[in-house]
Amino acid sequence: MPAKGEEYIRLIENVIRRVSGLEPDDCYDDEQHYWRFTKGSVEIYVSLLEIGDEYYVNVAAPIMAVPESRREEFFLRLLEENALRIAVKFSIRDAVVWLEINREMRGLGFDEAMRSLVRVAEVADELDEVLVNEYGDRWDG
Repeated sequence: MPAKGEEYIRLIENVIRRVSGLEPDDCYDDEQHYWRFTKGSVEIYVSLLEIGDEYYVNVAAPIMAVPESRREEFFLRLLEENALRIAVKFSIRDAVVWLEINREMRGLGFDEAMRSLVRVAEVADELDEVLVNEYGDRWDG
């Protein structure tokens, strides 16, 4: 990995250490290439992505499975939540609802990286139970 990539890994690891209290090596999945830990009632996944010559960080928390019923109402609710939130967004991958932040690593400092991780954790922790109670089952990974 180029020097910039190593620098970005160190930044992410320092943030994970601070926010989770864990050693990054203890929560890194070598096969999937992400860090994973629990904050509040949610799991947080942090990935460093290299696309072309740029690096990006993705901080994401799975919220729940996409419900079988009331889907239109549910999707409308997610869009409305997206409009109310700063920096975070809901997305759907493989029938799972995620709350996430994607950010280019260039220019990202420790404080902003930490705020991004904490923001995902706090909003996911705030909304996971609400959405599960209203619409369906928690995602079990």
